[in-house]
Amino acid sequence: MAKLRAVYYINQFYAGIGGEEKADVGLSVYEEKKGPAQGAEQLWNGEMEVVKVLVCGDNFINTDVKFEEILPTIKEEILSAKPDVFIAGPAFNAGRYGVACAKMCDYVRRELGIPSVTGMWWENPAVGMYVKDNYIISTTETASGMRKSLPKVAALALKLAKKEEIGPARKEGYLPTGHRYNEYHEKTGAERVVELLLNKLNNRPYKTEIPLRGFEQVPPAAKIEDMASTPIALITTGGLVPVGNPDKIKQAFAVSYGKYDMTGLNALEKGVYESIHGGYDTTDASNDPHRLVPLDVMRDLENEGKIASVFQYFYTTCGVGTNVETSKEMGRGVAEDLKKSGVRAAILTST
Repeated sequence: MAKLRAVYYINQFYAGIGGEEKADVGLSVYEEKKGPAQGAEQLWNGEMEVVKVLVCGDNFINTDVKFEEILPTIKEEILSAKPDVFIAGPAFNAGRYGVACAKMCDYVRRELGIPSVTGMWWENPAVGMYVKDNYIISTTETASGMRKSLPKVAALALKLAKKEEIGPARKEGYLPTGHRYNEYHEKTGAERVVELLLNKLNNRPYKTEIPLRGFEQVPPAAKIEDMASTPIALITTGGLVPVGNPDKIKQAFAVSYGKYDMTGLNALEKGVYESIHGGYDTTDASNDPHRLVPLDVMRDLENEGKIASVFQYFYTTCGVGTNVETSKEMGRGVAEDLKKSGVRAAILTST
């Protein structure tokens, strides 16, 4: 029996082309296995092979005009390979890579009629954009979990290629799509709910059939009534730091923040400050640091008497991939420092 066929998509990093400095490279096509494509094929035990690998830089493919330009080539390369399934990633919590993987899978499924699957961390921004109609395997947050995540992607890819029935998210490992379907069960709903309750009361493992995800409610701060008497602080998650990143703030998955003195400054100069953020093209931010920390216009407001003053320090970190608890911890540190300094308001800019 002939082997099933898969086409695989990865970015410039996993293809071994380069990192952020190569994020603008265009589309390339390989018949040799690269990166996770090689690992996935080994998991199929000879049932399926990767016949083609598509590679593109994260910045390039996420630029709409450039993506539209390469779509005809993408279509031709995929259809000529006659794949049974299309696979992308996994992207973990890499935002641009996640969007690229999900966008490719969505296009291949929707326009070419080929089943597709990708994988990423549940907080990846691509999930909210594409999960409704696409299979996105739930992975670890970082690539350190590749050995745990890739087998799940490979397993669902093989089932899709075989045209086997795909079960619910909790069994197959993909993120819930929001679609619900009726199915028969050997036990009635009453029996199942009583079993669930007894397990809960007796501290035994249990899992609801209809999980409800909660969101933390954060009450808004009180309105500032008199801006003219209020000092304002500037905070950014866009990664603006003095050139050289003296405090070694991580470009992604940050665990610390920086605090930098602006006393006597009316502007933040190019070449003195730069953005080290690992989740977007930082060229424009480094060319004009005021895109992230708008000291220039805040000084104008200060001189016009519309605010009392600009706080002498700005705070910064890189808001990409940072988990919620670490974000809260950093936020508490900044807030406590500002309160001690008598600052009552702040402007927070992101990317």
